[in-house]
Amino acid sequence: MIEKSQIIPGSAGTAPGAPAPSRRGFLRAVAAGSLVVGAGSLAAACGGGSTSGGSGPKTRLKVALGWVTNIEFAGFWLAAERGYYRDEGLDVVFKGGGTNSPLPHVQLASGAADLAVDPNMRQVLEVIGKGNDLVMLGAQFQTDPNGLLSLSKRPLTKASDLPGLRILSQQGTQPLLEGLYKANNLKPDFKFIPTGFDPGALVQGKGDAYNCFVTNQPITLETKFGLQRGSGYEVVTFGALGCPAYANIISCKRSMVAQRRDVVVKFMRASARGWQDNLADPDAAVKLVMQKYGVDLGLNEKQQTRANQLQTPLTESGLTKSKGMLRIDPEVMKTQMYSWLRLAGATQLPDVGKVIETSVLDEVFKNGPRL
Repeated sequence: MIEKSQIIPGSAGTAPGAPAPSRRGFLRAVAAGSLVVGAGSLAAACGGGSTSGGSGPKTRLKVALGWVTNIEFAGFWLAAERGYYRDEGLDVVFKGGGTNSPLPHVQLASGAADLAVDPNMRQVLEVIGKGNDLVMLGAQFQTDPNGLLSLSKRPLTKASDLPGLRILSQQGTQPLLEGLYKANNLKPDFKFIPTGFDPGALVQGKGDAYNCFVTNQPITLETKFGLQRGSGYEVVTFGALGCPAYANIISCKRSMVAQRRDVVVKFMRASARGWQDNLADPDAAVKLVMQKYGVDLGLNEKQQTRANQLQTPLTESGLTKSKGMLRIDPEVMKTQMYSWLRLAGATQLPDVGKVIETSVLDEVFKNGPRL
């Protein structure tokens, strides 16, 4: 049975029937430094596992999300509704994010949240590099959903297809695209064409490629324009073009790991179980989103279903198959991810060995990669 979620007063998301705000617009504003982060009200928040069905007091945890409470966070919703947090003695409150909400790491610093799920790995790293004593515990997305869309009549599927492209993207993304070219030892000879968040301009022939989230804009091409991957459009992640990154980074203050390690381990174990479940059945969380977690967002069920089908493979990797969900590989970050982030203009990247707390997930998966 789906229970009514616990709501913290504040700036709720989008009114019913209205489209959810643009996640890409939010991230672009972050990247450009144009979001004003203050002490304003928090976005709507959803309670975690039910407090019934267990004995004894529960430890309350507040988790700040980097976007609205839609299907993007499917594994967390499954962990909550199936009682995995409750089984660990936790009462988890998820705080939805968005354009009017303080960024997750800001909520960590202010004490408004105990853990954060930040969409942008580079942003978290640079915040730590500036002296914020946070640690990265894991990553929801093993493959960053940033990518490039193209039409099948001029497909972009590999790095050798990059030269001379007209790329449709939002203002502020030029350094990211330049880094993509430089990482492939190519001259950044693309023509940058400013555009909005709808890939219709690509269909209209205004550009050769569209900078997208591979879990979002391809759905628009399918539903609005009737295109199919392989016969109408192509999509490729930045990772597949030699520029990998993790995304939706789970982090907390270093002091929390030191002082409340058992609680951190319990949260990560329950969350990993939820993400395991989402791999097994990507449709299960859609009902939760439509009837509970995203009920006020005006979401489209078919779009949410498709989005989870597209994002689910991004949560798995060779590393997660061998060592468990949510893993981060420090060596891959150091040797592969850092090099291209620097080419894309990243500064003050901290020592990898000091920012990733791998021992928490080591404890979670001490008996093997499946829970």
